[in-house]
Amino acid sequence: MKKNMKRRSTWGILGILCFGLLLLSCVGQSTSEPAKTTPTIPPAPSGPQVAPSAASLGSVKLLKTTPEKGTVGTSFTISGEGLPPGKTVDLQWQAWEGTYVTKVSPDNVEYVERTYAKKRTSLGSVASDAQGKASATFSVPEDHGEIHEIYGVVDGTDIAKGAYRILRSVTVSSTKGPVGEPIVITVKGMAPSYYQSTMAVRWDNRYTGFISTVTTKGTGIAKIRAAGPVGDHVLQVYPASHAVPYLNSHEGPNWHILGVYPDTFVYTVTKDNGAPEAATEWPEDSRVANVSIDAPRTTANSTSAVPAVLQPASGTILSKVTLRADSLPLNTDVQLFWVTARGNRASSSGWSLDSIALGKAKTGANGSLQTTFEVPDDLGGWHTVRVYAGDKLLSDAPYYVERNLLQAPPKRVKAGELITIQMKGIGWTELDNGVAVTYDNGYVGMACGFNSNGNITLYLNATGGPGTHLIDIYPMIYEGHPNKQAFNFAVPQLTALEDQPGLALGYRLPIFRVAIEVVP
Repeated sequence: MKKNMKRRSTWGILGILCFGLLLLSCVGQSTSEPAKTTPTIPPAPSGPQVAPSAASLGSVKLLKTTPEKGTVGTSFTISGEGLPPGKTVDLQWQAWEGTYVTKVSPDNVEYVERTYAKKRTSLGSVASDAQGKASATFSVPEDHGEIHEIYGVVDGTDIAKGAYRILRSVTVSSTKGPVGEPIVITVKGMAPSYYQSTMAVRWDNRYTGFISTVTTKGTGIAKIRAAGPVGDHVLQVYPASHAVPYLNSHEGPNWHILGVYPDTFVYTVTKDNGAPEAATEWPEDSRVANVSIDAPRTTANSTSAVPAVLQPASGTILSKVTLRADSLPLNTDVQLFWVTARGNRASSSGWSLDSIALGKAKTGANGSLQTTFEVPDDLGGWHTVRVYAGDKLLSDAPYYVERNLLQAPPKRVKAGELITIQMKGIGWTELDNGVAVTYDNGYVGMACGFNSNGNITLYLNATGGPGTHLIDIYPMIYEGHPNKQAFNFAVPQLTALEDQPGLALGYRLPIFRVAIEVVP
């Protein structure tokens, strides 16, 4: 027993010495922006765990990076000495792969947390010379910010190790334009840690919403609109701890990482051309998962019913849909049902799944079925259409109800006048049961469409001086169950078209943009 304890102590000392060498590679020449932390120990290989020999530990060389930190896309050089001579060295970058964790059940989707897993990717290879020296230059890859380990690998074995620190950068697409002009805010190098995984946007000291980069490799692209009046306005991108601006981050424990001041831009509104037309912005198709018929989703069950085909498989309320199915009982009367949810989160009775009759039909002599039905005026999100013969379930298929802007406000209104905005197809899960609203880039509140079966009617007063005023309606995460993580609930997610947790579950949640002109 004593002998084994001594052996473990020796390995601990050797480990500390190697870790110290790695730390030296991460510290820059300048002390004005020290690194956040030392690199972490690499993930253990799969299979039986075998302690490395003293010789293998001592043979791991130091990879130097020059410079040791920088922003995405900049050049840096990796160099090493004492490497195996005349060998091809694969230089591997330890990346972070972000994922939203959700819990899907037939009557809900719960938001749980954000997770990040380590994943190695190859930067490229370099040949060591006869003296065991090697050097190569690369561009900093698009990835989450802060420390990334770099490995030199020969014949599948790590023979060298270093690190590089990605710094965060913030840019805007323009600094002047008319009222309503899109302003694209691009943040790169956002890190996965608690105080760095979200950034908050402010316009003229008003909170607009948050930027996230969980599934987009540390790069967040948010679009807001230039709000009037004509003249200079201040746009700021702040560090955030709970998706809202961390106003005194300079006094927090991570001030040296977050920065002392927010990224600040002066935007000049040049003119007012009047209220632009209402618009809907959707996620790109490549961002939305193609959910299979047997994938976990709301209103799904575990029966072995014959799959039906719906054409189209998604659309707005009151759309016409054709259902087709084969291999059903011959010449049989059937009835179609729409599976949805009823209830709310506020009352003690809660909610449950319910079925709505869609109509009757009859299978053919060959057991095929083709019929058309109208999508009910109902909640948005994933539903199931079921075909029954009496009490027996014969066939079913998923259908996704899209959101749509049913009523936009009039273009010209007087100050103080009540305006109405109506939306349909709002869902009931934690990911899609509401929206967050801004007025001239200032967050004014949220709205929920569960209890009203997918309907949201907003009543807002026209405020501000004469001229154009902008109303933007963003997706939001209603609530969740995070484990020691920053919460970001019921506020505008400016990056929802690229990084909303529902995208991986097939949810297409748009941004609605409307405008009014206040007249005397």
